[in-house]
Amino acid sequence: MTINEKKQVFFKWAYGLFIHYGTYSTLGRGEWALFHERMTPEEYFAQTLPGFKPAKGCARKWVELAVRGGMKYAVLTTRHHEGYFIGDELLREYVDACREYGLGVGLYYSVADWSDPGYCAGPADKEGWEKFVVRTHKQIKEIMTNYGKIDYLFYDGCPPPATWRLHELHKEIRAMQPEMLICRCSEDTDLKSCEGHANGDPNNLWESCYTLNDSWGYVKDDHNWKSPAQVINMLTTNRHNGGNLLLNVGPMADGTVQQEAIDIISEIGDWLKVHGEAVYDVDPHPFAYHDQRISTGKGNMAYIRINRWHGNTELTTGIANKVKSITLMENGKAMSFKQEGDKIWIDMSELQNSRPYPYFFKFELDGAPVGIPNPKRPNCNIKTTGE
Repeated sequence: MTINEKKQVFFKWAYGLFIHYGTYSTLGRGEWALFHERMTPEEYFAQTLPGFKPAKGCARKWVELAVRGGMKYAVLTTRHHEGYFIGDELLREYVDACREYGLGVGLYYSVADWSDPGYCAGPADKEGWEKFVVRTHKQIKEIMTNYGKIDYLFYDGCPPPATWRLHELHKEIRAMQPEMLICRCSEDTDLKSCEGHANGDPNNLWESCYTLNDSWGYVKDDHNWKSPAQVINMLTTNRHNGGNLLLNVGPMADGTVQQEAIDIISEIGDWLKVHGEAVYDVDPHPFAYHDQRISTGKGNMAYIRINRWHGNTELTTGIANKVKSITLMENGKAMSFKQEGDKIWIDMSELQNSRPYPYFFKFELDGAPVGIPNPKRPNCNIKTTGE
């Protein structure tokens, strides 16, 4: 499989699980505790390592949660900025479970290492920096060779490429993993991953990574969970715009995922069992945004999201096709509608307005979706004035 073919596969995956797990999980104060609290590495690891005891089978449970949630790939932090590698046994359990369940295997790796004195001193300390670079190359290459096929390498904390000889490293690891996609290393990337936002790249592959509450690593006092409906709206908006969603959980010290996160992800999975046709293997914005809706398409089908409306009907415009039928996806109900040119009125009188979950409608068209620009929208070259 070529890299371009792998990019197509990645886009079809649509939705993944991000797992921030490391020694910081024992503190329950997030993954930046070493930095924010200005501890020495000795102080930090004295506090964290005794309690860092991942339970046997916890990585498998993460993967099973992803599958239950309708996710098609996962990304696990192999080491974060504190510099601690999570261990061979846990990583092997994770990759084996991903392959067993058919999930894409993603690995996060922080090049930044706050516990390495050479990294902290910077390139000015030539000897210390060189030791840091050599050790980093060695560890990344071991990860690329010891765990079978890796689908996705998610970098973080990367120094300028030349300072740690990125091109030299990538020449080696791309030979080891020729189908692997790489992101977030300034150069030689295959996709853009947006942290906490959805400003993707309309011309290239992209995803958004978001936290399920307000934290990446486990924070014991963070109970500000996103609702299933919020995540569904995030996911379907990204799919409309041509991107994936990578949703994060931060397991506790023993690797257990909080029950609130399990419940939310499972509920989204139930929704995807019914609506996955509108999410996974689809084309984004099939009417070239002229419908002014969150929409996806496939073949002669279009899938349109409606969250709220006014009155007993809802008008959708900008569709050049003749609409043959409209179905409410959650129950297969055939919807009554009227079409005049590019305007389609759907009878919404029996539906509940302004509920938390969006409605998705399946439009059967007379051919591949075609959009019609709004004739009321002026040419962009026309200058207008206003008060």
